[in-house]
Amino acid sequence: MEQLSRAARWGVPLLTVWSLVVWGSRIRNILRDDGVDVPITWRPSPVIDGLQENRSFFLSVFFILISFWVFRSAYGLWRDGASDPLTCVSGAALTLALANVIVWPIRAYGILGDDWSGAFKAVHTLLATVSVVLGLLVLFHRYGRAGNSRPVRHRKSVADPV
Repeated sequence: MEQLSRAARWGVPLLTVWSLVVWGSRIRNILRDDGVDVPITWRPSPVIDGLQENRSFFLSVFFILISFWVFRSAYGLWRDGASDPLTCVSGAALTLALANVIVWPIRAYGILGDDWSGAFKAVHTLLATVSVVLGLLVLFHRYGRAGNSRPVRHRKSVADPV
């Protein structure tokens, strides 16, 4: 249990950096168009395909904005004198953790049930697994036996370090 508590302590910075890398790569792939050079007339429904790309793009932007919100909260905690602001679980970190725990299983289910290659499915299953495990570590750190579920008194920051 001690090792889990120690690992959970670093869940917030790991999840934040992981989310920036994964979703930043997704935006890069969307903007680069994955190197596919297919005429638009080949696609059966460009409107539906465009909606899929837009949904993926906005989901990526959502995760990146939450990740920056986590860093902003950590900066506020550091400015207010927190001893270890990156490992504090703020409201932003809880939002990022819950978003990963909710979005990735849905996304993985859709990918596994579609006609993607085995390598694509394997990579996205790995991404989903790491994201969900890191999200659960953050939730464990906040609500579990890690001892971080006590209220903070005399808080000066809006970052909500609990």
